[in-house]
Amino acid sequence: MKLFIDLETLQLIEGPGFRNPVTSLRFKRGDAAMLNVVFLTDGTTPASIGDPATLELQFGVKPRNRYDVGYLVHTADWTLPPSGAESPLYQCSPSFNTLELDSALGVGSSTGSELSEITLMGEITWREGAGQPTSTRTFFVIVENDVNRGTEGVPTSAEPAYPAPESIALTALVVARSDESYAVTPRNTLKTFNANTATIDQITDIIATLLTTLKSKNVI
Repeated sequence: MKLFIDLETLQLIEGPGFRNPVTSLRFKRGDAAMLNVVFLTDGTTPASIGDPATLELQFGVKPRNRYDVGYLVHTADWTLPPSGAESPLYQCSPSFNTLELDSALGVGSSTGSELSEITLMGEITWREGAGQPTSTRTFFVIVENDVNRGTEGVPTSAEPAYPAPESIALTALVVARSDESYAVTPRNTLKTFNANTATIDQITDIIATLLTTLKSKNVI
């Protein structure tokens, strides 16, 4: 995930030249995220934020409006660009596989009350040497619960398996009259058919005639 930080507003923005704020980030519980962070001067030009030898950065996530509690996700382990880099890139890989995050999501709940996702708050902070820290504006961090956990096993095949299309035999409806044998055409049948006075036998006759005609023309 690539993040752009405007050094004037200290907000996450869409990218160089696009200063619309990015107010939320999405992650998956259980994953190790890769963050590639670019700091921008005037919202356009990649910039260095300090001497790599003395620079400290932190990425932290806590429950919303709970500034006084411990982290759910945190890392201070960053890969820094060398001094004088033309396009400085700052990288970290915070783990979203923590006991604290699991607890917030209710992972492993015996009552089936795990949350599908949780909205937290996040911040990136940096400091050079013993100087005062600088932090981004607080942004939302949405963590989705994970589906694949590696402990589920293989689903059991149901029996019987549904037959392949080529194995399905098509059958036609056959209607027989026990009292007489006859041959009629759909046109003749329809000419004499009266829906208001038709008997069950007459309705059966016309259905049988139509089915026979359609089958002869390979319609069914």
